[in-house]
Amino acid sequence: MNPVRALTVGGAVLLLAGVALVGWALVGTPRANGPAPVVVIGSGPARAPFTGLTEADVVVGDRTLRVVVADDLDERVEGLRGRVDAAPYGGMLFVFPGDATTGFTMAGVPAPLDLAFFDGTGRRLGDLTMAPCADTDAACPGHFAPRPYRFALETAAGAMPPGDLRLVPR
Repeated sequence: MNPVRALTVGGAVLLLAGVALVGWALVGTPRANGPAPVVVIGSGPARAPFTGLTEADVVVGDRTLRVVVADDLDERVEGLRGRVDAAPYGGMLFVFPGDATTGFTMAGVPAPLDLAFFDGTGRRLGDLTMAPCADTDAACPGHFAPRPYRFALETAAGAMPPGDLRLVPR
């Protein structure tokens, strides 16, 4: 029997309360009169070639993207190195445990990528297009957000939708 279907109503309520609590812990309380916080809820394991990562649905503006999620240090460092794009996904979402100022490089990434930065509520802070760099992290130019961010989304160059970020639980 499917374990999700086996949940009782009370168990489902407790599960939802737990997800809400985890979401609050990830992004803090929402600002008064501000947008609702963005919470990453993985919908399951990612497919090859991203085995070991999680996948999720995100909405950017009015477009839904299925993305692979890089939410720990090793995953964020690896990113899309050695890949032309995030196929079979529409992009890679980098999730940080708190506000970050970390820069991105294109060392080892063979094709240009768009990069957008979002705060903990999903508000877009800025975006840019990054050119490939055949050198090392230390020698390649760094790409930075205009201010601290919580999420960064990479897509193939020209594929980044305009607008703010929302995550969609499945």
